[in-house]
Amino acid sequence: MKLKFSLFFFILAVFARVSAAAAPSSAAPVTVSETTQGRNSYFVLDNGIVRVLIKKDTGELTSLFYKGIDTMGHVQGSGGTWEHDPSAAASVGGLTNTITIDPAKNGGERGEISIKGVTKDQVVLSQGAPGGGSNFNIELRYSLGRGDQGVYAYAIYSHPAAYGAGGDGPEDRFIARVNQIFDWITVDPDRNLLECAPTDWGTGVVVHAKEQRILTKGVYKNSVEHKYSYSGVQYRTPAFGWSSTKDHMGIWFINPTAEYLKGGPFEQDLDAHYGDNGNPDPIILDYWEGGHYDTGSRSSVAAGEEWSKVVGPIFVYVNSLDNPKPTSQTELDTLAATAGNPTIPASWTANANTLYADALAQAKKETAKWPYDWVNGVDYPHKEQRAKVTGQMVLDDPLAPTPTTKLPHLIVGLVHPNENGVGWMHNAKYYQFFNDGSDDGKFTITQVRPGHYNLVAYADGVLGDFAQANITVEPGKNLDLGKLVWKPVRYGTQLWDIGYPDHTGGKFFKGDGANYWLWGWNLRYALLFPNDITYTIGQSDYHKDWFFEEVPHATDLSFVNPDAKDPANQRFGWVHSESLDEYPQSNNTGPWRIWGRGRTTVWTIKFNLDKAVQGYAAFRVALAGVNAISQLAVTVNGHDVGAIGGGDNADNARLVTDNVIRYNSDKGLSQQRTLTFDAALLRQGENEMTLTVPSGDLQSGVVWDYLRLELNQNYKLDGTPLTPPTTKAAVVGPANPTTAINSPSRATSAG
Repeated sequence: MKLKFSLFFFILAVFARVSAAAAPSSAAPVTVSETTQGRNSYFVLDNGIVRVLIKKDTGELTSLFYKGIDTMGHVQGSGGTWEHDPSAAASVGGLTNTITIDPAKNGGERGEISIKGVTKDQVVLSQGAPGGGSNFNIELRYSLGRGDQGVYAYAIYSHPAAYGAGGDGPEDRFIARVNQIFDWITVDPDRNLLECAPTDWGTGVVVHAKEQRILTKGVYKNSVEHKYSYSGVQYRTPAFGWSSTKDHMGIWFINPTAEYLKGGPFEQDLDAHYGDNGNPDPIILDYWEGGHYDTGSRSSVAAGEEWSKVVGPIFVYVNSLDNPKPTSQTELDTLAATAGNPTIPASWTANANTLYADALAQAKKETAKWPYDWVNGVDYPHKEQRAKVTGQMVLDDPLAPTPTTKLPHLIVGLVHPNENGVGWMHNAKYYQFFNDGSDDGKFTITQVRPGHYNLVAYADGVLGDFAQANITVEPGKNLDLGKLVWKPVRYGTQLWDIGYPDHTGGKFFKGDGANYWLWGWNLRYALLFPNDITYTIGQSDYHKDWFFEEVPHATDLSFVNPDAKDPANQRFGWVHSESLDEYPQSNNTGPWRIWGRGRTTVWTIKFNLDKAVQGYAAFRVALAGVNAISQLAVTVNGHDVGAIGGGDNADNARLVTDNVIRYNSDKGLSQQRTLTFDAALLRQGENEMTLTVPSGDLQSGVVWDYLRLELNQNYKLDGTPLTPPTTKAAVVGPANPTTAINSPSRATSAG
């Protein structure tokens, strides 16, 4: 949630330099031609700025020339590809390639080509794709306009009613393998840095799986490079890609909208990384469907169901600098002298930031043009057919310690209703529409396609999400929903809390944007908190005294590089060097079989009560991620009271693994759980609550978002009424735990 603000100030800081990025130098007309190279035939789109080659059978974006350089990579044998391509439809006579916009007929303003595969319900496309192939019809289009500094790519998936049941695998994406001149990776202001060299990664020692490797040479030697470090929140990353410190050129994917993506405003997925061979190309990825972090999805269509979805257009944007800041020999000497934990040349950072700022500025322009008026002939409503939906969320939370109507970082969206037991977050068949609201609750959701939706809302500081069903948007008709009352669930008065709910672990120690994505915090926890954590309510500071992830406590510290100055905290160069001779890459367990296990971790929360209490208590938590555990044991003053995720009722269901620790993040599938227990276990004076993660693999555990203890003194656990005390603590919410779970006013996620 905080990313949008850091991003905003980042743009302001560097926007003054955007003019240094080279503007298009040609107003030449667009041309479309065809060429043959060897056994392959290609369409060629050219506007004097970029020249693009697209294979006429697979739809691969084979080459994108800019300033004489082919920005696509060829070490791995392909450039820009969609996960599923139409080529297999040729076996049933269903493959066509056509010019859908002929620049010869519009004065050279725009050209567009199409490669389409119609399966005739007889063939599966791209059977070898992750998770299996697709039996949808697939059309791939590429479009180039006069003056465009890049090419637009989009895919149309369709399932005629005459077809049997259809679907595709759990991953679908557009990928570009780009030229190795690109050595600076950018996802957001935090993941914006010089990358290791391709061969540094390609020859690294696999730690646990091929996605994470110890670098034995180069500027980041004795660090672990993890490809999932470069996963971005799709709603917050409008432009991402690579740039070149030598050629001062950048290549970017720009999503002008999130409507065709998946999973909602907190969904993240891979944006950029290296491939898996010894000398890989840099890669940029745009997932519209996927299963990482368990917020992914798939598209399944029933027999007889007519369906289509347009993914994109995605803009593949290229830019360069006319007057890059020069790099001094002193900067290069310093870089060489600090290899391992490097000091990067300030000129490289400045040049990369200028290219990135220009890409962000271009993304803003693309969003303003959305939906593009040149997309025709597919299910893609233009602006006059779309609508905006407005309203105001009104927070009603009288039991909050400091009641407020403010809704900081409000996000409001329209999503497709749940279907056949599949929540909208896990269903990529449909479109989603999200916009930021204001702190006073007002919101406007723009460019909404006609349809039937659920409205969902999220805000920092509010435990629980808002949902309202049965929202109908008609073509071209704006809709004002008026005031919508948001009354979060409260079980009783609040005794204490730790942090605040915002779907991330970013407010806790090392969960901030500068740190969470760096590999190995589950190892370094043992260095940072050798005696585990004791947190005292009213005295401790959650920013520094509460670690963002609770994992087993490492017992073998041989992972520490003995030459590291501060292995617990330094960004790079803190990992013990290993050898491919000892850990060949075919051994996917690598040194993790030595480093990667730990003892039981017990965290203690201490708090004071002025007097003894009655009734029941509700321990409520929000988790930003869970790995390989189904519950988290809890004790109160030495008494076992059950577990978060104990499975005893609907509000305390088993925890769901989302791989967020393995995938190196502070956010994944948001999970909220409530554990109730007899308030008689609490006592006047000091109390202790413990939270236990069992011994095991260091990738197991939880990423914390928020913790709260509430008290209801009017009812016992079984719902038996008690005489209400005359103290302020008598002000209660739901009558008892069962009512709290089943209350019709309870705001829940539509997912």
